[in-house]
Amino acid sequence: MNRLEQRLAPLDGIAAVIFWVAGVAVLQGKAHQPAWDASPAESLRFFQVHTGTVLLGTLLFGVGTLFFLWFLGLIRTQLGPAEGGERRLSSIAYAGGIVMATCLLLTPAVHAAGAINNVGLSPDAAQVYLGINAGFYWAAGLSGAVFLLALGLTSLATGAFPAWLAWASIVLAVWLLIVPVAWIALVYVFPLWLVVVSVLLWRRPVAAGSSSVS
Repeated sequence: MNRLEQRLAPLDGIAAVIFWVAGVAVLQGKAHQPAWDASPAESLRFFQVHTGTVLLGTLLFGVGTLFFLWFLGLIRTQLGPAEGGERRLSSIAYAGGIVMATCLLLTPAVHAAGAINNVGLSPDAAQVYLGINAGFYWAAGLSGAVFLLALGLTSLATGAFPAWLAWASIVLAVWLLIVPVAWIALVYVFPLWLVVVSVLLWRRPVAAGSSSVS
């Protein structure tokens, strides 16, 4: 691995959060994204009146998810060697992260599809687009729970990440499974978790022989 790329790799997590925040700010701010249960007329207005803004917001959010996907490679190299052997838990963590990233890519893709097809879009179809968007985001939370739980358990067993982060990851995983409040964990807490992990990995010695982070 190129030494510069290796040094900058932890910043992918922070870049993901920055682009996610920018994308949501565009969609929720200038585009006035309605709630998933908005009326058909309000849903259609979102896609037809704010077409360009919706596409910009979805692009920014999608780019953020690509950074997260890239960051998962670093997580894998952190967990796998530390676990050793069959690497069952670290593999589950990586798989959960990949599924989460896929759902987070499909979430803005639904909005983009609605904006692209806005000319012949019916009010009811527009409302369905909003519902599907929320469904993919919900699925991202479920897969994120698998990712965080496996990461936390691997870290407790191997010390790949500090024990406090391992327990925080497990708590966050459980939180994501509590449907009424899962959105709070996904929207606010998970990005914070990602920034913390990025900083921990940034502070580790690049040429360290151990894969653990203290």
